[in-house]
Amino acid sequence: MEASIFGVRAAAPPVLDFELAFASQGAEALEKVRQARGVAAPYALAFVDMRMPPGWDGLETLTHLWAADPTLQAVICSAYSDHSWAEITEKLGVTDRFLILKKPFDPVEVRQIACALTEKWNQAERSSCAEVDLRRSEAKNRGILTALPDALLVVARDGLCRDFKPARGAAAPILVFRPGEPISAALGDALGAQMGRYVELAIDTGNAQSFELRQGEKGGTRHFEARVAGIDADEALVLLRDVTEERQRDEAIEQQRAREDAMRAQNETLLSISTPLIPITDDIVVMPLVGELEASRLQQAQETLLQGIVARGARVAILDVTGVPRVTPVVADEIVRMAQGARLLGAEIMLTGIRPDVAQTLVALGQGFSGLSTQRTLQSGIAFAMGRRPGGRDASCERT
Repeated sequence: MEASIFGVRAAAPPVLDFELAFASQGAEALEKVRQARGVAAPYALAFVDMRMPPGWDGLETLTHLWAADPTLQAVICSAYSDHSWAEITEKLGVTDRFLILKKPFDPVEVRQIACALTEKWNQAERSSCAEVDLRRSEAKNRGILTALPDALLVVARDGLCRDFKPARGAAAPILVFRPGEPISAALGDALGAQMGRYVELAIDTGNAQSFELRQGEKGGTRHFEARVAGIDADEALVLLRDVTEERQRDEAIEQQRAREDAMRAQNETLLSISTPLIPITDDIVVMPLVGELEASRLQQAQETLLQGIVARGARVAILDVTGVPRVTPVVADEIVRMAQGARLLGAEIMLTGIRPDVAQTLVALGQGFSGLSTQRTLQSGIAFAMGRRPGGRDASCERT
């Protein structure tokens, strides 16, 4: 009609979408409320007539409905003064969960009240859910903090201890902080100032900080790993963990590693000493071998010999086995390899200090010693090598 008369299209009113249910008596309404709560679809609002003969009146009905659902919003509708305000508040209490709507009423009033109270109910539900989530989160955080083996300390920006929980399982806490006292009372001025700087840094930057505290005591130095996280603009949470045993284990491991390195260096030095390369002339070198020849010594002897041949340009290298108690087939085979390596470098290997048992071992190897010079003693070997030098007097030579 407005559009046809004034030529203005009227805006469509907003649609109010409510799910409605009806009950003619208070007991029936109570049953509906209970059923709705049972299926987790509770009602938000109830319009209750004050007079509902022959059963409960509105006041009695509302007390039962609230007992079944304390979150239910309500509107009491009445055209009469059945109960005074004093009687109503005495029965229902002073609360914001109900309104009184006098008859006759306008439908707009009903819509307005329905919108306002259902929105209030929705807000209360959201707040309740948020509160439940918050409490659950707080309980979870408390459980985590309680389970942590660390000591927990809440420190204010000014360095005062606000709260303290000793480390879990600590029979006699080493560090004890008392709420209301400065942290320097437990740590001392230097360490207290150090922790205070990290607390301020964590609060100002919002970034977690970590550092280590060292505190001297009669039994030695205690090591504490500290982690600091800001809580708000004035406080920070500090987690203190005693890592003394870990540091002691690390130090023991480092000391053991250092000892092993030293022993390894000593062994290498002993190996180099036990396989010396002695120059006799510019082109003759002697390597006296003494004691049992293990694989590591043989390897060291081979490296020393070949490097010495190259470095000195040696023509003859004499291996003296006088001081070797026994020459096994493995040792003899390694000597063959050394001789082959020396020949590749243009030098000749001469073996001295041969005993009968050593000779038997050499003979058992067959052709492996072909071309290897031998002499009974070191002196005869040196004399023979000197006689074969260019311009020297020739001497007799024994070969296997």
